[in-house]
Amino acid sequence: MRQEKTWESVSERSLSKGTKFDMREVENGAGLGKDCAILCGESHVADADQDIVVSKWIGLEGTARLAGANYERLRARFPARMIDEAAAFDRYLSVIPEAATAMKSGVCGIQTVSRGGFFAGLWEMAEEAGVGLEADLRKIPVRQETIEICEVFGENPYELSSGGCLIMTAENGNALVEALLREGIPAVVIGRTTRGNDRVLYNEGRKSYLNKPR
Repeated sequence: MRQEKTWESVSERSLSKGTKFDMREVENGAGLGKDCAILCGESHVADADQDIVVSKWIGLEGTARLAGANYERLRARFPARMIDEAAAFDRYLSVIPEAATAMKSGVCGIQTVSRGGFFAGLWEMAEEAGVGLEADLRKIPVRQETIEICEVFGENPYELSSGGCLIMTAENGNALVEALLREGIPAVVIGRTTRGNDRVLYNEGRKSYLNKPR
């Protein structure tokens, strides 16, 4: 059965701005929007020589929107169970659980990801911190449903709205990943921040540069 969407909830709107936020907001149960970040003062920003950790999967928000709005068109091409699963990705959109765990587990920087997609969030994280980065494209977590649906509509999964995903940095990314996994939150190290300004992506040995989001 298709699930009803809940895009207009206050908590999800506050998480879709792509802004930094103060970890004390998580402790206090406050929203994670821009106004709260300004009021709370101290924020967590990345630095050079840190591991880059990504929670859950990229493209969740955009996949759910596309699946929900184009159900019948997709049903002609894919099994119903796949479309239902994709349309229900909105259940993953809250990032409060991983933010709370990260706060207790050595996180240094946190960047929410939404409009503009994962590549935009990655760029914004590096730009805010004044660092470069090196990331392995094939380590970036993406669901097969997202790949299939993006192919139908000519979308780039790395530029699809990615609410529900956090980009984090830590001195020990593996320890942060393990802490998140213990809480049932998928996470993976995809690369490291670097000194300088180069934002480099590797794909099976091929090197390219992350472009500034449009």
